[in-house]
Amino acid sequence: MMCHRFAGAVIGIVALGSVIQPALSQEPIKIGVMFPLTGPISAQGGPERDAIKQAFAEENDTVAGRKIELLYEDSTGRPDVGLTKTKALVERDKVDLLLSELVSSVGAAMAPYVTEQKIPWVSTVALDSLTRAQKSPYIFRFVPSTYQYAMVAAQATQKMGWKKVYFLGWNAPPGHESADVVKKLYGADNLVGAQFSNIGTSDYAPYLTAMDAGKANGMFAAMWGADAPRMVEQYAEYGLNKKLPIFGIASFTSEELLAVMPPQAAGIQSAYTYCGTLDTPENKKFVDGFKAAHNGAVPGSYSYMGYMAAKMVIAALKEINGKAEDHDAFINALSKVQVKGPMGMTSFDEHHGMVADFYHLTIEKGPDGKLQNRCGERIAQVKDPYDLFP
Repeated sequence: MMCHRFAGAVIGIVALGSVIQPALSQEPIKIGVMFPLTGPISAQGGPERDAIKQAFAEENDTVAGRKIELLYEDSTGRPDVGLTKTKALVERDKVDLLLSELVSSVGAAMAPYVTEQKIPWVSTVALDSLTRAQKSPYIFRFVPSTYQYAMVAAQATQKMGWKKVYFLGWNAPPGHESADVVKKLYGADNLVGAQFSNIGTSDYAPYLTAMDAGKANGMFAAMWGADAPRMVEQYAEYGLNKKLPIFGIASFTSEELLAVMPPQAAGIQSAYTYCGTLDTPENKKFVDGFKAAHNGAVPGSYSYMGYMAAKMVIAALKEINGKAEDHDAFINALSKVQVKGPMGMTSFDEHHGMVADFYHLTIEKGPDGKLQNRCGERIAQVKDPYDLFP
């Protein structure tokens, strides 16, 4: 009699488990999405967040049978705020992973905490240390490092025949690190002058008047956001655009900036991982979806990084059947995924840095009279230059 009762109890427990298990499997996967939505970098942070949302919407906000819940925070571009918000996402909201941030100082503050908490983090922070001094099994960087994008710019201009150059960049780590790359690849004697302007500089006259167009083949520009079009306009006012061509580093000519670039920006070249006019089915889908959600505004490189970082996460989650709680399995899958996106194949290298195609870009007037990037040479599968910059 007791045996029958015991067997009945076991059957009941098994039956109860069969009811509970599907319920657990239907719990949403929580992803912390934090970007600067206010402050000086909000013009880039908002669209990148929206592109992440677009990527998951294309999956009906469901991956491997589990709903995706995106939890948003605003880092304001400040490291103290960003770290506090990150802790809230991890400790209060219990997110399964982080898909967050683009500001280097915020990323530097987040890295030790993420490693300590053993929470997977896919970032779009170009900080070199994330795959070097702050390298961690839990950190992935889906954006070129400063060394990576500056190397491509230097090599592209050398291929164009440049021998001697000027450099004007931000008085901040991305500016100084970009200058270091130019100096290393060109040689100290061929870097005629390197100057560093503060973020938000309104008057570039002291920097521009220090340049002698007869002493160099061109000038590297490494400032971004609102500073880029402001510098370009003043560069043209001094007549330098006709004597000393500009080559922009990284997202200097990103599509979201072209709408506020002066007409004299036509002809400026750069090299980066996104070209809005590239004719591929994947890019058409990305651009059309973004424009539909943003009153016709086109996506730029920041939006592309967010969109594809999300696509990489989606691919890894599918590989592990949506078991996001298993961080080791997710990290292992993410390390191996390769995704074909708007610009071609993307993956992570052995240090979790981005591997992707770059394109040689030239600003031109489009058929509608607006400035756009013309896609030139494809520079295939560029890796972070760990050999040059360990």
